[in-house]
Amino acid sequence: MTRLLILSDSHNSQDAIERILKVEYPNIDALIFLGDGLRDLELALTHYPKLRAYAVAGNCDYGALEPLDGLAAFDQVVVFYTHGHMYGVKYDLDTLTDAASARGAEVALFGHTHVPVAEQRGKVFLFNPGSCGRCYTGPNTYGILTLDSGKVTGYEHKEVPKA
Repeated sequence: MTRLLILSDSHNSQDAIERILKVEYPNIDALIFLGDGLRDLELALTHYPKLRAYAVAGNCDYGALEPLDGLAAFDQVVVFYTHGHMYGVKYDLDTLTDAASARGAEVALFGHTHVPVAEQRGKVFLFNPGSCGRCYTGPNTYGILTLDSGKVTGYEHKEVPKA
């Protein structure tokens, strides 16, 4: 079984990432950051040097060297992850679903909209953790995704702990 911490859109809220990690670490196997706050992640991870972390750049990560999307396998599940702005996720999720499917992924993780999503589309499970910092659409949130033997066996959207 693999537990993934999914974060996105921290928007200069390093402290939000640190509060989340205080609650979730060491009960997670890896962290996937979906952009818009790479510097926040980098600073927060200095306290967790052994945590496996994967990250992509978002539309507000100016000058970042990270890629715009990534592909990784966890517990026999192929996961496609991206910020989402290059796939038009504020308008519909069809392009993202097609991109994940074309890469052989069973899961597509995305951010950008600041709205939590957990939805199965054909063979692709779409998951957006929401925005973990300075969210303007609702509470600050993050996600936990549980994978086991080639399947998504659980997911949660949680509110970021208060300071």
